Amino acid sequence: MSEALKYYVAFNNGLKVMRARGTSMTEIGEFFPGKTLEHLMGCRHKPQVVFAAVAFDGGYRTEDGGKSWRKVLDGDVRTFTVDPHDERVIYAGKGPIGLLRSEDNGLSWEPLDGLLRMPDAVKSKWSVPAAYHGKIPPHVRHIFVHPDDARLIYLTLEHGGIVFSRDRGETWQDASAGIAYLDMHMLRNHPGYKERYFVSSARGFYRSDDGGGEWRRAEQGMPWAYTERYSYSHEWLFCAGEPLRMVLGGAKGSPGVWRRENTTPLGHVLLSDDDGESWRPAANLPEDMPWAPWVLLHHPTDPNTIFAGMGDGARGFGFDPTQRGEGGFYLSEDRGETWQCIMSGLPSVLTAWVAAD
Repeated sequence: MSEALKYYVAFNNGLKVMRARGTSMTEIGEFFPGKTLEHLMGCRHKPQVVFAAVAFDGGYRTEDGGKSWRKVLDGDVRTFTVDPHDERVIYAGKGPIGLLRSEDNGLSWEPLDGLLRMPDAVKSKWSVPAAYHGKIPPHVRHIFVHPDDARLIYLTLEHGGIVFSRDRGETWQDASAGIAYLDMHMLRNHPGYKERYFVSSARGFYRSDDGGGEWRRAEQGMPWAYTERYSYSHEWLFCAGEPLRMVLGGAKGSPGVWRRENTTPLGHVLLSDDDGESWRPAANLPEDMPWAPWVLLHHPTDPNTIFAGMGDGARGFGFDPTQRGEGGFYLSEDRGETWQCIMSGLPSVLTAWVAAD
């Protein structure tokens, strides 16, 4: 691959922006010292526009490919999503749980307060473990706008389950039935199936064939399949081709488990070619890595190429910027089958974005 790419790679205590052509890498700059970035997402049709969600600080936007950043939201911003139907429409998720929408590519925002009018029985599940009370609020982890229906939106909540709206955020319903531990991560639908969804969580990877009406675990072949405490799954994606492939990053338990048991993530990259009915490890990565794959990304133009940002999860309790850990940035050119490290010696990678330059 000889085309120029822009890499946005974030760690505890900052973001590094780099430009690459072939094997040549040039650093553009480092940003957000002392901050922890929770999520990065850009516009595919305007690759110079990227959004950064910075924990406990706000949401930021660059329109010059990462050379400068402008704050566009205050508060504890945790995630952004660019509407696949219209890149002028951007969603932002916050903590405590809240959702905002921009209709002008992130320049102005309106709150979608229908989310907060959900029944108390649903909102009572929006909480965090006792050890985190008063330190980290429950927040929106992932915003999914259905690629076939701009009015259909799903949110995963950390912690709090799954909720969805069929009217572009005016009203909401709970969709958490069948999930015992409501620490949710990433949700996507099976391409071509409007009602088939998969979602990752701190305790299990789930499938629903009725739009989230009922969920069942789909972990056959995972190293810690169907365990109560250790079946941790984080980011994942679909790779186009025959057969359609799922690529998932996971670990043995959550960061809380690693701290209590004084262990590393024992992470893994797993593949499924049968809609999540069975899983196998990537060919040339050890199953029990000292790192977890925190972010999986598509190449902006090559459907066979994906990236993985890995790390030991170090971020310090309460996001201490001195806790940076160790990690690396990986590339696969065969839909996740084999991997090579393209950036070594990094702090633990927490989130990333790759754009055309």
